[in-house]
Amino acid sequence: MKLSLLAISAVALMLSGCVTKGYVSRQLDPISCRVDVLETKSASLDQQVNALESRLATLESTVSQAQLANKAMLDDATARAADSAQRAEAAAAAATQAADKTEKMFELGQKK
Repeated sequence: MKLSLLAISAVALMLSGCVTKGYVSRQLDPISCRVDVLETKSASLDQQVNALESRLATLESTVSQAQLANKAMLDDATARAADSAQRAEAAAAAATQAADKTEKMFELGQKK
């Protein structure tokens, strides 16, 4: 009796504890689908990141070129402004000399 009870228990345990391939497949199919969707999204995001990195590199290059051009224009404008200031000072000095000469000529004309 004990032997048959033990045999029945062992058979019941084996039958209830075994997992079939179909059960495992049904359990893993939704997970597999989710993984596939996530892999697709990840690949899409990788492509978008690569495209953005490329655009960023292009923009950085453009900005760098624009900064160099602006610096060159600023240097040129500064040089022109300095040259203009120097010419204005020379013109003011010449005007002062002309005014002094005119004043002296006027004074000489008054004395005669």
